Amino acid sequence: MIKLEPNRYYHIYNRGNNLEKLFYSKANYEYFLSKFQQHCFHVFVTYAFCLMGNHFHLLVSVRPVDEQHNLFEKRNLRTKKLRTPSKHLAHFFSSYTQSINKQEGRVGSLFQKNFKRKEIDSEGYFRHIVVYIHLNPLKHGFSEDIESYPYSSYPVYLNSEETFINRGKTLELFGGIKNFNVAHKSGIALF
Repeated sequence: MIKLEPNRYYHIYNRGNNLEKLFYSKANYEYFLSKFQQHCFHVFVTYAFCLMGNHFHLLVSVRPVDEQHNLFEKRNLRTKKLRTPSKHLAHFFSSYTQSINKQEGRVGSLFQKNFKRKEIDSEGYFRHIVVYIHLNPLKHGFSEDIESYPYSSYPVYLNSEETFINRGKTLELFGGIKNFNVAHKSGIALF
């Protein structure tokens, strides 16, 4: 299993246990993102995400350790100790699971055991994963166009509202918003 190391990029993904739902309502999608920010913002910089009924994708980098410590001190978490990036993700998944289990009257694991992660080791692979993540709703039939899919970071790139998504780094690697859009339009042929 790949260890999540500072200053490296990762595609993190997982799905519901037994292919079950992760999200039961619009509020669940929003809650997932707010919990992710609460538990993981101090550890990860986020570049892309896509949440679908029974799975999710995140493209993140692990912050430098000193930056994690500085941001961690400002967080209001139950834990008083900065843990490994994997542990913070595990706490996030556990917190979300507990909420969904309570909401749905269910017990047990919500996610498949051990979230998946792939290291992103080149700028080309980074760009590919951004497009892959944003095109997932098309691939799985959740939407006919990525602009209108509300549970993805793609629409975030099209507006100037404040966000936890690091648009600057991503758009820099694509050579600007025009190339970013072209890559997504031409990427449709990948599926």
